[in-house]
Amino acid sequence: MTTTGTDNATEDSAAEGEAPRRADAVRNREKVIAAAEQVFAEHGVDAGIPEIAERAGVGKGTVYRNFESKDDLVAAILTKRMARFEEDINQALESDDPGAGFREVLQKAAARASDLSFPAGIYWAGKNPELDEVKARTRQSMAKLVEASQAQGTIRADALPEEVWVLFGGLCRTLGDAGERSPEVWRRHTDLVIDAFRP
Repeated sequence: MTTTGTDNATEDSAAEGEAPRRADAVRNREKVIAAAEQVFAEHGVDAGIPEIAERAGVGKGTVYRNFESKDDLVAAILTKRMARFEEDINQALESDDPGAGFREVLQKAAARASDLSFPAGIYWAGKNPELDEVKARTRQSMAKLVEASQAQGTIRADALPEEVWVLFGGLCRTLGDAGERSPEVWRRHTDLVIDAFRP
């Protein structure tokens, strides 16, 4: 059986139409995540899906198509945040001054945390493969950054990568739970954490 030019045109049109639909789906998913961050910040995680959908400018069905539960939505927000942190660390690893990169990574994270649109004091205890994966990658990258900074002599030789998470993570949780939004306060406490790693 031969294929006519008309048939080919129809198939091409269908294929071309799929790309915009996929792009719209990606945009809608990002809009939902951004809206959820804002709504959760204003009303807590007890806020309803209808309010998130309205803020995102989409229907409730769009939210549920992307996220089966509110837990999945929270995990998506945390995954996006951790991915930003991972990106900062990887950029620092590519620099000629890993010690300065280490300081900048924590300072950037603190600057974002001081202006969170999603309360830092909300911790999600569930399991999500995508979130677990980016957490594991981020920890590996941080270990490499600490090692590179130690080789440079800008981080104390006995420091452990896990201690970065203990000290900086503890700072984020304490200030987040307190509702601290002052960039100056976050910067000062982050500088104290950074100082703890100096030789």
